[in-house]
Amino acid sequence: MVVGIDLRCLPIDGSEGAGVAHAARALCSRLVEDRTIEWIAYVPKGASFPVISTGTKWSGEIVELVDASSKALRRAIKSNPCDVLFVPSGAVSLGINVPAVPWVHDLIIFDHPEWFNQKWLQRMLTTKLFLRGIRRAPFVFAVSEYTKKAIIKHAKISAGKVMITYEGGDENLSDPNSAKKYCQNKFGIQRPFVLALGTIEPRKNLAMLIRAWKASSLDLVIAGQDGWKMQDVEKEILKLNQEQKTRFHRLPEITDEDKRQLLAAAEIVAVPSLDEGFGLVALEALQSGTNVVASNRGALPEVVGNAGVLLDPLDEKAWAQALTPGPSPIELSSTGEGNHIDQKFSWEKTAEVVLNGLRSLDKKSKRS
Repeated sequence: MVVGIDLRCLPIDGSEGAGVAHAARALCSRLVEDRTIEWIAYVPKGASFPVISTGTKWSGEIVELVDASSKALRRAIKSNPCDVLFVPSGAVSLGINVPAVPWVHDLIIFDHPEWFNQKWLQRMLTTKLFLRGIRRAPFVFAVSEYTKKAIIKHAKISAGKVMITYEGGDENLSDPNSAKKYCQNKFGIQRPFVLALGTIEPRKNLAMLIRAWKASSLDLVIAGQDGWKMQDVEKEILKLNQEQKTRFHRLPEITDEDKRQLLAAAEIVAVPSLDEGFGLVALEALQSGTNVVASNRGALPEVVGNAGVLLDPLDEKAWAQALTPGPSPIELSSTGEGNHIDQKFSWEKTAEVVLNGLRSLDKKSKRS
């Protein structure tokens, strides 16, 4: 069986990327361990792929695409064919002449288009094509039960057609003490801090977090790329600068190693999102042994469970209390369920679900 992987989700500037790109790299590092399948990675020119996030070397074939367009992918599949195409981004291109299986991370744009930087016509086209890919797929992978329900709702397909994979987080954990020294030396963060990690965009709800944090004695670190529609966040940051809040740190460019060290060094990792299809930052923070205060929306309750604090993302007062170290109306101590995080979420388990699904297609084709 030959399985192709559409890796046009990787940044063409050669950077590591975040979100879906990060998840695709982590998952591929486990998939490649299965040598019973022939793998072909379709990678756009400029993207960094052969060395996966864990350091595993890709053992399959790598086909470089001239660019990240659908046309380039179709040409590559024609000259370097596969039996089935796995699509980590979840967006199946038009004109693919082999069965394509998407890995869906969220459908938030369907419920909240106002959070995204797309014009009406562009959004209508991309969402229509997205649903088309889901409906035509032999089955679909979803990162959470929450995302599975969204797929069923919007694509109107049966529940039996959707397999939940979850995600695995980061298994290369850092020691908190060495992580704090790392952050002191590289970023100049000398005091205990609250960390918010990820691309700045409306659903991350970071303007509320900044306002709530002002009552805290901890520093605040917002790490991640500038995104879109971030005027409210820029406004709050400008106020901090005017107030000379030197306890605020903005880190727009970070590597995977920086992220790992920040998660381990933080006193609290805050995830105040208005919606999340999974919640990888919360998972990685819990794996690092760091206190997590997260929103009670989207898939975050699935991921965090009783291992962290879940709050209404619109309750600014509750967040202000939770971000205050020491005695607080909201306890930040773990309930002893930290171990369930490692048992439930791992890239090996995610890969196992994906491999079982892909093998089922091979069995069906042999029977027919």
